[in-house]
Amino acid sequence: MYPALARTELFKQPDPVILRDMIAASYGIYLDDTRTRTLETAIQQRSHALGMSAERYTNQLSNQPDQHELQLLTEELLNHETQFFRNRPHMQALREVILPELHQRLPPDQPLRLWSAGCATGEEAYSLAITVLEALGEPLPRPVSIWATDLSSATLTRAKAGVYKGRSLAHLTPQQRVRYFEAHGAELTVASRVRCLVQFDQFNLLDPIPAQGQGIDILFCQNVTIYFQINTCRALMERFYHTLNDGGVLFLGFSETLWNIFNKLRWREVGESFVYYKDTEKTGAQRYRRTIALPADPGLTSRGLPAPTAACQPELSRTTRRPSHPSQPPIDHGTTSAIIEQVQSLLDTGQTEEALSLLQSLPLVGSAAPQILALIARAHANRGDFELAGAEAHRALELNPLTTEAYLLIGLIYVRQNRHSAAVVQFERARYLDNQSPVLAFHLAECYRQLGRRDDALREYRNCMRQLTLHPPDKLLDGVAARWLSEICWRSMEELRPERKYNL
Repeated sequence: MYPALARTELFKQPDPVILRDMIAASYGIYLDDTRTRTLETAIQQRSHALGMSAERYTNQLSNQPDQHELQLLTEELLNHETQFFRNRPHMQALREVILPELHQRLPPDQPLRLWSAGCATGEEAYSLAITVLEALGEPLPRPVSIWATDLSSATLTRAKAGVYKGRSLAHLTPQQRVRYFEAHGAELTVASRVRCLVQFDQFNLLDPIPAQGQGIDILFCQNVTIYFQINTCRALMERFYHTLNDGGVLFLGFSETLWNIFNKLRWREVGESFVYYKDTEKTGAQRYRRTIALPADPGLTSRGLPAPTAACQPELSRTTRRPSHPSQPPIDHGTTSAIIEQVQSLLDTGQTEEALSLLQSLPLVGSAAPQILALIARAHANRGDFELAGAEAHRALELNPLTTEAYLLIGLIYVRQNRHSAAVVQFERARYLDNQSPVLAFHLAECYRQLGRRDDALREYRNCMRQLTLHPPDKLLDGVAARWLSEICWRSMEELRPERKYNL
C-alpha cells in the first residue's frame, strides 16, 4: 500500500522533525537532537527499500501518514542487541528474594504472572523463565506465565524461534547451557519446557494494556523509558501501576529513574539492585519490607528511599502526586557524595567499568539523581554507546536543568558529529553554571577554532591556561594531565596567532 505514495505530488519541503514528532506521538520513542543522524539513517534505509529518494519518502510520510510504514521506520531506530541475564543483580534479587517471597505470599494455585515489556529478541523473557525454574524448582509448584512484548515483529519472530549464538549467550553459566538449552553446533536452542512458559506478542506500550497484561506480579521494562519524554514515561507508569498486583514489583534499567516523575511506586534495595514495588494498604509496607531482604551478608545493606520533596518536585497531576512515606529513613548523602567523587576520579583515569559498578550501587533518587545519571551517561559514552548516553544526559536535564555534566556530555556528542555550532551552545550553558572549568574552556576553544572564530578560540585557550594554574600539573582532567592540557593550549595559540601567518 505505502509504495503507491511514491506517485503522489510533493506538497512541501521534507522535514525529518515532523517524522520525529510522529514517532514520539505514536510509539513514545523521542529522538533528541543528538540522534538526528540516527533518524536520517533510518529514513535512508526505508526509502532505499521502497525505491525512492530520502526526500520524497520523508515528504510522503509526513503529508500522508501510513501507520504501518511509520512503524517500520520506528523499528529501524530500535536497538535490538541484548543478552541472557544481562542485568545480573536484578536476576539475583529475583531468584533469591522476590520469587520466593511472592510464592510464599500468594494463595496456593494462583498463577504467578510476569511481563517482559520491550523483550526484543527474547533473551530477557527466557532469562525470566529460567530464573523461575531455578527459584521455584521443577516441576513448578504453581502455574507461571510470562508475557513478552515488543513493538518489532521482526525481533519477535527471532524470539519465538528461540535460537541464539555469540555474544547473547556470554552470561550463561555452563550449567544453564546444559540444563535449559539444546546445542546445535555453535547455536543454542531454548528447551521446550522453558519456551512453553513464555507467550510473545506484538504490543505498543502507548496502547491500552489488554487483559493479558493485567494482574502482573513482576514487570521488567528495562532501557525503554529512558528514550521516552517525561510526560510519556509518567503516563506509562500510571498504566503499569494499575496493571501490577498489590505487592507487584517493577524492574527498570539501572539508569532509569522515577524520581520527580512518578511517585506512587516505592523504591526498595534488594541486594545489589534497586526495584520499585506497589505498596498499598492491602499488602502493608511493614509486611513487605520484612520479606524483601537478601540473606545476611555484611556487604549488603537495606536502605529506605524517600519520595522527592515538594520543593524539587515538578508539577504533577493530583492523581500522580502522593505524600512521602515517613517510615522510610533518609538517604546517606555523605556516602553518596563520596561515591560520586570516587566515580569522577575513576572516569578521569579511564576506569569506566569500575565507575559503572560503583554507580549501580547508588539509588537514582533525591537531589543527587541528575548528577548520578549524568555520570552514568558519561560512562556509557566512554564505552561508545552514544545514543544511550545522549538519552541519559537529556533525562538528567529534564530532572534538573542545572546539571553541568549533562550539558558538557551533550556538547561532546555534538563535537563527535561535527556539529560544532550546536556543541558551543551546550558548552556555553555548562560554563554559565561552572565558569572555573578548564575542560569547558578547552572544548569551547576547540569548537571556535573549527568554526573559524580565531579571536574567540584564543580567548578560551587563554582562559583554559589561566584556570589550569589552579590545578597540580599531574592532576588528570577528563583523562588528560593538567600540564599536557596547558601545553596543547599553548601550541594551539601559537598556531592561531596572526604573526604566524606573516612569518610563513
